[in-house]
Amino acid sequence: MIADSKISVPPKGYGGAERIFAHLCEGFARRGHKVTLLAAEGSRNYGRLITYPWAGQSAIAWRGYCKLNFIVRSLRELLFGQDIVLAGCRTDYLFPFLMTGMPLIYRFGNPIDQMDVERLQNAAKGPLSLVAVSNHQRTGFASRRWATIYNSTNTRRITASANATDGYLAFIGRLTANKGADTAIRVAKRSALPLKMAGNISDEPGGQTFFEREVRPHLGGNIEWIGEIADNQKFEFLAAARAVLAPIQWDEPCANVVMESLACGTPVITTHRGCMPELIRDGVTGFLTNDEDEMARSVMRIGEISRQACRTEAENRFSTDQMVEEYLDIAHGLIAEKYRTSRKARLLNVSTQQSRK
Repeated sequence: MIADSKISVPPKGYGGAERIFAHLCEGFARRGHKVTLLAAEGSRNYGRLITYPWAGQSAIAWRGYCKLNFIVRSLRELLFGQDIVLAGCRTDYLFPFLMTGMPLIYRFGNPIDQMDVERLQNAAKGPLSLVAVSNHQRTGFASRRWATIYNSTNTRRITASANATDGYLAFIGRLTANKGADTAIRVAKRSALPLKMAGNISDEPGGQTFFEREVRPHLGGNIEWIGEIADNQKFEFLAAARAVLAPIQWDEPCANVVMESLACGTPVITTHRGCMPELIRDGVTGFLTNDEDEMARSVMRIGEISRQACRTEAENRFSTDQMVEEYLDIAHGLIAEKYRTSRKARLLNVSTQQSRK
C-alpha cells in the first residue's frame, strides 16, 4: 500500500484519500493479508510501516532527494516478495514496481491527469488496473484496465440517528469556494436555520483570503464555525444534523462526506456536479439541486427524506467491507494474470529449447 506522504494514514483531521487507505489497510489485515504501508510520518502500522518524506513544491534538490529516498525503499520492498501494490501516490515514483512487472492497482483520488494514465500504461511491464472513484471521474478514459470503486465509510463503527436531535444544517470540509462554503452560508440564512460549519482554512493559494472575505464576516448568530474535527466528533456532528449541505462548485471525484452523512442517517443536499448524481438518489437520500434557490427550497423539504433509507443506502452501497472486497477481486485477478503470463513464458521457453535440440 503506497499513499502520498503529506498526510498520515489515517489522517488526524482532513485527508479523504488517507482515510480510504486506512480503511483498506484495516480491511486487508482483518482478512489475514500481510500489509506493508508506505506513507507519511505518524501513520499507523497495519503489519509493516515504512515512512518517506514529502517533496511538496520545495527546492529541486529536496524533491530529488525525496524521490531517491522512495526508490531506495521501494527496491528493498521488492526483495520482500510482495504479491501486489495498491498505490495512490505520485505516479513518477512507481517506476521500480512498474518496470519489474509487479501487479499494480492505481487509485485515482483526484481529477485524472492524462499524463499520469499514459505514464502508468506505457511503463507497466506487468498486470495493471486503474481505479476511478466514480464513473464521472473517468469520463473520456476508455480502457479495459479501468474499474470504478466508490469510496466508503465504516458503517460498523457509526451509529445512525433516527432523528435530527439538534436540527441544524451541517457543512463539513475545507472552507473553500469549490466546496461551496459561502453558498452554504447564504442557503442557511435564506432558510432561517442554524448552520454549523466544521472544517479547516485551506492552505491552498487564496484559501486564507477566501475565508476572511466570504466566511468570517458571517460568523455569529445562527452561523457557527467549530473548526476541524476528528472522526469521533465528526459522526456525532453529522448524526445530530437535520441535513448536510454539500454545495460543491467543482466536479468532485467522490465526496466522502456523502457516505459518512448517509451512514449517520443524515440526508445530503447538493448540486449536480461531479460524482453527486451517482451518490445521491434525488428525493430518497437527499436532493440534487441546480442553484441556491432550489437548495433553499430543498431544505424546507428535508422532512420528506427517510433517515433509515439514508442508512440503508450507506450499508448497501458504501460500506468499507464492500469496498475492500472489490479491491481484493481486482488484486486476485491481477495476480492470476501474472501467473498465467509467467507460466506461458516458461512453457514457451521450454518449447523453444526442445525445438533447438
